[in-house]
Amino acid sequence: MHLAELGAWLVVGALAVGLISLLVNLAFSPWAARRAKRVGADAPPVSVLVPARNEARNIEACLRSLLAQDYPRYEVIALDDDSTDATGAILDRLAQHDERLRVIHHRQPLPPGVNGKSRACQLLAEQARGEWLLFVDADTTHRADSIRAGVSRALGLGVALFSVIPRQVMRRWGERLFTPAGFALIYNFVSPWRIYLEREPRPLNAAAIGQYLLVRRDAYFASGGHDAIRDRILDDVAMGKLLKQHGYRIALGDGDWVSCRMYRGFREMLAGFSKNAFAILNGSLLMSAIFVAVCVALFLMPLAQLIAGALAGGVDWPAALAVGLTAANFALVNRRIGQPIWMALLYPAQIVVGIGILFNSIRWRYTGRARWKGRTLTGAALR
Repeated sequence: MHLAELGAWLVVGALAVGLISLLVNLAFSPWAARRAKRVGADAPPVSVLVPARNEARNIEACLRSLLAQDYPRYEVIALDDDSTDATGAILDRLAQHDERLRVIHHRQPLPPGVNGKSRACQLLAEQARGEWLLFVDADTTHRADSIRAGVSRALGLGVALFSVIPRQVMRRWGERLFTPAGFALIYNFVSPWRIYLEREPRPLNAAAIGQYLLVRRDAYFASGGHDAIRDRILDDVAMGKLLKQHGYRIALGDGDWVSCRMYRGFREMLAGFSKNAFAILNGSLLMSAIFVAVCVALFLMPLAQLIAGALAGGVDWPAALAVGLTAANFALVNRRIGQPIWMALLYPAQIVVGIGILFNSIRWRYTGRARWKGRTLTGAALR
């Protein structure tokens, strides 16, 4: 067997192992659902906390869904984080019609090196009265059982932090040019089983998603809250690591009771992922180079070899198997996040765009151009 042929079959083997690993990862959420604890009138009180900066187009739908929950004991607190649009006015109007909604207007400038969302979340937590704190993003909408589903699973699993990957809403082609691949990377490289079962705070066994993050109040403040991670751009992942470091068990699962439209169009998608991409790789150029090389070897080269073989009048079977395994992997992820499975056919373009996003993220880091929600991200906030 020639060296090139051996390499091709090794790629097939790696992708097959990856598909099996994905199936194992996807099995965690049904397992967790079977262990959910029923909550009734004696359910623990929950504070739903919504940081919002320049979210005029999203905030009303989010809050109306939260104020329509079937949970017996909860409050909703929203923070207008120095918005320059109509976010504050919308919040005030909604609060006039529902006493469960409290609104905080915060107008202090953001100190250098501080993540604005972490500061907003800390301010919200300090005003909360619930035994559990549910942090949600302003671009999420929630089914009527959203709080109940999260609390029942957190209690059933016996965790101090429970976070979920919501259903993802994408309505423009620009949003689809990378977002599904981003979640494919999460589902393939982040193991919910490892996060839940391993108690030691190792780098790969702690993660959370800020779109829906439920944490027990006592554990949150005992660990230092968002103040302890105020310089981390990946505040949700940092929160998961923080609680693990303080000896608490955490879990990450799927949440079809919450939906999120992260970005609207290609430009927003590019900016949003560029903000985080380099930080996900620990700001390491070496790790970035390895990541790009792996993506090219596993996802792009087999497709190129398959096309070259077809043009030569033959079939490159290892390449065909590699492409099929990758498409199957992406199809399963698309189905799980609420997207059509045929979007898996876009995976080559998504991988190319993803590599471009990483290069842009690195450029932002070294030129000081990283911005989000009208704020420049400086200093330690890029870590």
